[in-house]
Amino acid sequence: MSDHAPRAAIPSRSALALLSLLAVAGCAAQAESPTPSPTNSPPAAAAAIQGADFGACLANIRRMALAQGVSAAVADNAFAGLTPDPKVLDLDGRQPEFSLTLGRYLGNAISAERIAKGRQMLARHNTLLRAVERDYGVQAEYLVSFWGLESGYGSFVGDFSVVRSVATLACRTRRAGFFAGETVQALRILGANHLQPAQMKGSWAGAMGNTQFMPSTFTAHGVDRDGDGRVDLWNSLPDVFASSANFLSKVGWRRGQASHEEVTLPQGFAYDKIDLNEERTLREWRGLGVRLANGGALPDSAERAAIALPAGHRGPAFLMLPNFKVVMTWNRSVLYAISVGALARQIAGGPGLIREPPAEDQPIGREAALDMQGRLQRLGLYGEEVDGMIGPKSRASLRAFQIRAGLVADGHPSAETLGRLRAASP
Repeated sequence: MSDHAPRAAIPSRSALALLSLLAVAGCAAQAESPTPSPTNSPPAAAAAIQGADFGACLANIRRMALAQGVSAAVADNAFAGLTPDPKVLDLDGRQPEFSLTLGRYLGNAISAERIAKGRQMLARHNTLLRAVERDYGVQAEYLVSFWGLESGYGSFVGDFSVVRSVATLACRTRRAGFFAGETVQALRILGANHLQPAQMKGSWAGAMGNTQFMPSTFTAHGVDRDGDGRVDLWNSLPDVFASSANFLSKVGWRRGQASHEEVTLPQGFAYDKIDLNEERTLREWRGLGVRLANGGALPDSAERAAIALPAGHRGPAFLMLPNFKVVMTWNRSVLYAISVGALARQIAGGPGLIREPPAEDQPIGREAALDMQGRLQRLGLYGEEVDGMIGPKSRASLRAFQIRAGLVADGHPSAETLGRLRAASP
């Protein structure tokens, strides 16, 4: 295809244009999916890591690393004098997906300054970005959007020690297997790229570089596009853009297609049918009265999509096209995935949201989330762990309660719904 792939992120286009983009996406060769998981430890090894003190935990991870080809010198240098990072553990319990509303999340993620800087970066690096788009099929504005959201276009790539962060999470949380694997991968990166641990800086959770790759993603999908013999996601934009596009392509990115569309739902819509896993064809959604937010009709297409209501029925609705799931392999947050598509749309010259999130919407804190799950559990509607994390299963259980209580079944923990829940389950 040409360097200028068609863009599917601007809702003012006609339904015919959207249909043509979906057709292009349907003809594109699909990459293998899903993305490979990191090299995690076997269950017995994970149990040993969790049950050990920090020094013994590191010794167990060191044995895993050596078995996977990491040199003893690299491991010993990285682990010398290493202690747990208390800031990492504190931040691990305060993730914004569970403590911010859609409005506040978008307000933090997308600003006029970030949009303007994104357009500037798109123009400045246009030749490189279009070449990467041609080779991998990921639109340039999406690559810039990820870059902007992850590191402010490289202005802040994190100041935590990656090795210390992932080792802390391996040895001090319940995700020992996952983060032990990430620690091994971090050691592999040190050895392969001839880095010192102090040079490998990133986020509190171990994500690093301009686009905040976890170590396992770095080792599986990093690309040396500038040809200097090493993958450098801190200083080489060719490596940054190619690695990002390679990852997205490998996990199923559909060439030329947007990740989502803002839509409107008709009066009397059956909100209980909306769920991240409730996919219908665009033809079926169209038959149910769903329209593009600018008033245009959805195309008469067999492409499948789900609808999300992250701010409840009073807020904007989003039609989640197949690339939405691809974005969520990068970050499992629905709010993050919406932000990626919304920023990409505006970087490419399109508008922002047509329907704003309700100003009165309030975040639900951890204690309130624990209380909500406990009450749903006592009503026999929630059979999962009471952990204070409001994910798809909690929302499905809340939707079941809303149906029982005669409320709009949007799965959103509004003040009205939580008040009725407290009355029903004292």
